[in-house]
Amino acid sequence: MKRLILLVFSAFFCAYSHSANVSVRLVLKNGVLEFNDGSSVSYKIFTSSPTFAKNSDLLIFNLGDVITLKVVNATSENHGFTIDGVLNLGVISPNDSVQQTFTSPTIGVYRFFDPLNFPYNEYLGLSGVMHIKAINDVTPYFYWDLREHQLSWNTSILLGNSPVLNNYEPFYFTINGNSEPDINLDTIARVIGNVGSEVRVIIVNNGLSIHSMHFHGYHAFLLKNSKNIAHEGREKDTFPVYPKEYVVLSFVPDKPGEYPVHDHNLVAVTGGGIYHAGMFTTLLIAP
Repeated sequence: MKRLILLVFSAFFCAYSHSANVSVRLVLKNGVLEFNDGSSVSYKIFTSSPTFAKNSDLLIFNLGDVITLKVVNATSENHGFTIDGVLNLGVISPNDSVQQTFTSPTIGVYRFFDPLNFPYNEYLGLSGVMHIKAINDVTPYFYWDLREHQLSWNTSILLGNSPVLNNYEPFYFTINGNSEPDINLDTIARVIGNVGSEVRVIIVNNGLSIHSMHFHGYHAFLLKNSKNIAHEGREKDTFPVYPKEYVVLSFVPDKPGEYPVHDHNLVAVTGGGIYHAGMFTTLLIAP
C-alpha cells in the first residue's frame, strides 16, 4: 500500500498520498462489544485489526484508486459483503474468502454491509462506512457511525430468531462503537479544530432508529443528505439522520471553546439508563 488511502481501523489510521493500487483485507469476526456500565453483547465486525474492535473499519480512499478487496469469513455462518451501488461479493462461506478488484467510485460516502439476513446481520455490527475523497482534499474530516443496541436482540438473533422491529427498545447508543466519555478519546470522532478553519463531519446511521444530532456553539452547512437532497445547502444546528442514510456537514468555527453535540432524542444520550452515557461528545475549538 503506497499513498492516501486512509484506512481507519476503529482506533487508528494510516495516511498515504496520491491515488494508486491498494490492497485491503477485511476479516469478518465474532466478538463482544462492551459498554461502560459493564454490560456486553455478542457482536460482529469487518476488520483488518488482529484484535476485535468496537466497530467495523472505516475505509477512506482517493478518487482513482484501484482497490483489491479481500473479505475473509472467520465465522461458522454464511455471510456477504456489499458496497452500496459499487459491488456485491455474494455469499462468503464459513472459513472462506472472496476477492475483487475495482476502481474507486465517484467522490462521496458509501455504506458497506452484509446483505444476508437483513436487517439483522447489519444490526449485529456488519456494516460500515467508505469515503472516497478528491486527491487534493485536505479538509479535516471526522466520522460518526451511529448505532443503538438492545441486548435481548443480539441474543435472539444469534439463536436464529427474527425480532420484531415494533418491539425494538434499545438501551445503549454509540458513535463508532463508543459511548460518552470514550467518544472524546476517539480521534476519528472527536472534533478538534481552530477558529476560521473549516472542518467537516460525516455522519452515517448504521442503526435502526432515527438520530437527530444537535450542535451547540455553531451552525453547520448541510453539504450532502442522502435522504433529502432538497435540504442540501441549509444552515442549522440540528440534523436528523435516518437509518441506512448519511449527512455531510461543514462549519467554520467563529469562536473558541468547548461545545456539546448530542442526539436530540434524549434517550439516545443515555446508556444503560445513565445520563449522559450515550451519544454525547464535544467540539474542541482553539483560537
